[in-house]
Amino acid sequence: MRAPSTRPIAGPFLGEDSRDRLARSFTDGWNTYETLFRGVLPSRESFHTRVHPLRLPLVFYLAHTAAFYVQKLKLVGLVEERGVVPELDERMERGVSPEDPDELAELPAWPDLDTVWAYRKSVRDTVLGAIRNVPLGSTVEPESPVRALLMGIEHENIHLHTSLPLVRLLPPRCKEHPAGWPAMVGEREAAPTPGARELEFTRCPGGHVRFGGEQGAATPFRWDNEWGLREAEVDPFAVARHPVTNGQFLEFLRAGGYQRRELWTTHGADLFLDQVSEGRPNSWVATEAGTYRYRGTFEDIDLPWDWPVEVSRHEAVAYANWVGAGLLSEEQFHALLDQEFGGPAEVAYQLGKFNVGLRHGSPRPVLNPHAALGRHGDGVDFVGNVALWLDDDFRPLDDEPFHTDPLYPDFSQPWFGQETGMLAGASYAARGHLAHVGVMRDFMQNHMDQLAGILLTRSA
Repeated sequence: MRAPSTRPIAGPFLGEDSRDRLARSFTDGWNTYETLFRGVLPSRESFHTRVHPLRLPLVFYLAHTAAFYVQKLKLVGLVEERGVVPELDERMERGVSPEDPDELAELPAWPDLDTVWAYRKSVRDTVLGAIRNVPLGSTVEPESPVRALLMGIEHENIHLHTSLPLVRLLPPRCKEHPAGWPAMVGEREAAPTPGARELEFTRCPGGHVRFGGEQGAATPFRWDNEWGLREAEVDPFAVARHPVTNGQFLEFLRAGGYQRRELWTTHGADLFLDQVSEGRPNSWVATEAGTYRYRGTFEDIDLPWDWPVEVSRHEAVAYANWVGAGLLSEEQFHALLDQEFGGPAEVAYQLGKFNVGLRHGSPRPVLNPHAALGRHGDGVDFVGNVALWLDDDFRPLDDEPFHTDPLYPDFSQPWFGQETGMLAGASYAARGHLAHVGVMRDFMQNHMDQLAGILLTRSA
């Protein structure tokens, strides 16, 4: 697997070189996604059982991104109405995201693994044919065939990011490191003992922020929740110099943080504690000796105490409550982005300096000396490694009537509300638009495992 591109493909699309770039972006994303699943050993235990109480079996996610391509390309006339394999096209397009594990109990049997791999091969050929024939205009209209292809590419990038935490929940007997998948950062870079870092804060002056983008043909690819504009004045605030580490989070666990219900204030926290959580981050695995190891995608290692902890939103908020701090708001994140880098365009220019795009198969130590820490000597390590849970419930950018995506009307709107949190920044596995820091408005249910961490803030 080649190192994947982290740059979003944006218009204009003017010639055959654009068609070639589109084909390369598709095959790169498609192959990367399949590499992740090739690391899962073929068995019913691996692919047909649920490793998370509120997620579907892995066989669904393997088929889902292919079915999504078919259905979106049918909408714009690049695939005939009969589709590729009609039963799978329809059945595997939409996932189930319940608030209660009982909602998954009566689902029908899933197709066998050989059928799904054959389906993906057929869809791959179909999409490449669509790319060869897609009209290339001077702009990317919201309902254009080119945008449907871009949407399929970015949708698969998102599912790579959300499937990786599920693969790592599999027991070691069900997986092996696949050829082409990047290695984790060497253990030699990890701190030897927990709790080695104190919480350090620095000052952000705040100021005027403006972010978002207009819906229209002249803009690069955006999801519908990124249409619109927001302006705000941000008061000065204090922000931690780096995300909370595994060593720092261990102190919360040892202090009985998972038993102190008053700390767990997010929507659905009781269900999470009673039916989902094992009393530790899912990125950790407990040993018989009563210690913890880091649960990598394909192998476990001694817990690297200086890596940022990876948690759900429930855990992020509970930890912040425990230390008497908060999480960044979306406006504060943009104020920090403007102060340290001069905005999203400058971050995009420097993206090669950060741990994004699967350059590594894991986070690396916080405040890494090779990372770009912004324009100030006491800069903040907040891009790459892990995405960051924000304080905000998921909501539209502005107060205008929300315009749903004509090609994907239920991408954002069903998730607005307190059961869904927002993320900013970009993790080590963020690719394409997902790595477009300051533009991508990522969101996820509070209980979902994510490659996401905790950056604390306090009043100035």
